[in-house]
Amino acid sequence: MGSVQPTWLEVASERKRKIEETILSEWRVGEIKLQGNYFVDLPRDSGLLSDKELLITELSAVQILAAIRERKFTATETTIAFCKRASIAHQATNCLAETLFEEALRQAGKLDEYMAIHGKPMGMLHGLPISVKEHIKIKGTTATSGLIAWANDVSDEDALIVKTFREQGAIFYVKTTNPQTLMALETNSNLFGRTTNPHNTNLTCGGSTGGEGALLAINGSPLGIGTDIGGSIRIPSAFCGTYGFKPTIGRLPHSGLTGLHDGMQNLVGVVGPLARSIEDLELFCVAALNHEPWKYEPSLIEMPWRQETQAPKVLKIGVIWSDGVVQPHPPITRALKEVVSALTDAGHYVIDWDASLHRDLHDVTNEVYFLDGGAEYHEKLDEGREPAVPIIKWLLDEKATRHYTVEETWKVNRELDRLRTLYAHQWNTSDVDAILCPAHASVASVHDESRYWGYTCVFNALDYPAAVFPVGKVQKTDTWNSFAPASSDPMGSLDEWYRNLYGDIEGPARFEGAPVSLQLVGRKFSDEKLLRILSCVRGLLDNRP
Repeated sequence: MGSVQPTWLEVASERKRKIEETILSEWRVGEIKLQGNYFVDLPRDSGLLSDKELLITELSAVQILAAIRERKFTATETTIAFCKRASIAHQATNCLAETLFEEALRQAGKLDEYMAIHGKPMGMLHGLPISVKEHIKIKGTTATSGLIAWANDVSDEDALIVKTFREQGAIFYVKTTNPQTLMALETNSNLFGRTTNPHNTNLTCGGSTGGEGALLAINGSPLGIGTDIGGSIRIPSAFCGTYGFKPTIGRLPHSGLTGLHDGMQNLVGVVGPLARSIEDLELFCVAALNHEPWKYEPSLIEMPWRQETQAPKVLKIGVIWSDGVVQPHPPITRALKEVVSALTDAGHYVIDWDASLHRDLHDVTNEVYFLDGGAEYHEKLDEGREPAVPIIKWLLDEKATRHYTVEETWKVNRELDRLRTLYAHQWNTSDVDAILCPAHASVASVHDESRYWGYTCVFNALDYPAAVFPVGKVQKTDTWNSFAPASSDPMGSLDEWYRNLYGDIEGPARFEGAPVSLQLVGRKFSDEKLLRILSCVRGLLDNRP
């Protein structure tokens, strides 16, 4: 008789057990300290990290690399510090999908030996621990996309971005959670469970690179590798208060991932960084292109990172106050006003951006995502004999309802190209350097309440690079009365839904502790210029009285 296939509950329980076994007893946080909802400061409060380990884990990636080059830290003690801090983060937020602690420490030891013998680092990422989104392949690990059906599929090679970073001395020590099927702005799956936001565990960390967002927010990683086809880097970055960057398609290595709709070319995702600073975003891009990845991935453009690029001395920025579909919540509007004030006070030009094309862009993008009517989603869920988690059930019931013929997909692509052309004409006419806009209509959503990705997915459809940056946190004064929208009437059912989520006066309490973030967008292949402009904006905010 054949063996009985384990239930999805048994598969998930075994996965959780394996992760828990890798967390050493001396890295465990007491139950009392895990009570409550606010865990950003837990590593400091836990008493488990030494002063040096706290110092190491609270530096940026660029600063860590400099310290290792100067022999202030070894690769081994840096790796141990982040293994410990990531373990603490996982106990608070359930952000880890797999741990590679033993392998990481072996690799760190070899790097320290190399440094001792040669007196120089192996590469530009020598000794830097880097966390990786779960569906990105690392040889010898699973890449499941949060699906029970793929729970035991072990990768036989590294993704190109992993291989490229490994060759430059990076250390891979954890893989982080992503949602069931990947296609969600919440990180929840039957395989891994729900990942929460360390700023307030009543709120989501976002998705689909949600585990990375939660880990970075608690300083459990100096730099994370994520992916983005509709906001999957930018939403977790916004919800968790980190920096995130979605590059232009074809700039950075993207091969070696698992996921549904693999091979779909109508709209292509990208690999990009989640980080703690703008300098770390650029570090990621420079390292990703350092070994000429276009020689190994034919879809990439042969375009090295242009470090000499500068931002204009006087900027012209277009501002989207609302996309005409969903009005941003009051904290987002306040943040927009603060950044606009900083720009104008410094002598830069700001214009209101006409977002009238966004509704059509959002609609056609949603068509592109689900051209098969969700058939592959249902197939893989059935194969794993698992139910859809709430956010995926909503997606399949409400969004993935129509199966397109080949001829119908051509019409969808034609409409998308028409809208791209109109948007390019609008940009040419306005001649702005970048667009400033919300990353999401809300700050970090309450669990299972993320229903709209229009502020991010339109820029995937347009193939514009986009970066998310933190501006502050929700304040008690962030009410509709303080930052009222231009019209008191909802723009539609989705807008009404989002307005009701915030409420008239209860919003600041409901979203207590949540970071407030915004998005800056550039033109296709202007990735370097966009990060330079972001540095300018960040400097203006940091220097305000």
